Amino acid sequence: MASSCSDERGPLIYSFKGEKLIKEQETTIDEEARQRELWLKKLEVEYQEDLLNLERRAKESFKSIKKIVKKKCSDCHDSREKLPFYGRIFPRVNPVNKHQREGLIALDFKDTYPLLARGNPPQVALLKAIKSSVEERTMPLKSYLLVYPFRRITKKNARALLGWVTPLIAEHERIAQKYQPLFEASTTTARVERLFALKCLRCHGNGNNRGGLRGLEDLEKVLKNPKLVNLDDPRESEIYKVCESGEMPTDPNERLSQEELYLLLEWIEEASQKANN
Repeated sequence: MASSCSDERGPLIYSFKGEKLIKEQETTIDEEARQRELWLKKLEVEYQEDLLNLERRAKESFKSIKKIVKKKCSDCHDSREKLPFYGRIFPRVNPVNKHQREGLIALDFKDTYPLLARGNPPQVALLKAIKSSVEERTMPLKSYLLVYPFRRITKKNARALLGWVTPLIAEHERIAQKYQPLFEASTTTARVERLFALKCLRCHGNGNNRGGLRGLEDLEKVLKNPKLVNLDDPRESEIYKVCESGEMPTDPNERLSQEELYLLLEWIEEASQKANN
């Protein structure tokens, strides 16, 4: 009789302990998730504080290059500047008017810092665009210098501009590294959006059309473009292949890391799965 009772109760006791263990595990998982969420929120607050401190320093240090920017950049890159009368005549076909419109799309110094541009790209992307333009002497435009040769960037100007922009780039990269968990917690699409903003948009987005390629700020359109993305075979996507080969970005310091390549491929593969389901 005792043996019978023991046999009957044994599985019940085992079942009860098993359920209790599962509940304890679920509670632990829930608590860990809650703690991580709180930690990420705290990290976000610290991240915004660091960005504000960086903004203050950038505005203060901008004073050292304010005269250079005013004299040599503002005609096309400051929305507060009024075009001369000959630039306002027939605006749709006037090259002077066109240069200013395109210039403001790519970069606007109106607020000093943060820098403004169409699509609100990350500040570090705009800072790198300035650095590249100064180092490669691509700005001011040659057509502009034909009319205003005295506004050419001199070696002294270049040293001053690089002295402002280079430390800011380094600080942005330090902050990005410090708060990497915030970006890792984002969706794949959000992470690719950030990747493009950092590595691609200064040449191929926000009004920039280098090499005949533009519009990379619109990820949905990118995925629908068969010239860029192959949803049947993601690895054969042109946008992936040119990055994997190192052809793009053209700046060796901006080439995609292996981790960034995996992210790009993962994004295309996710889109492929959705399209083929």
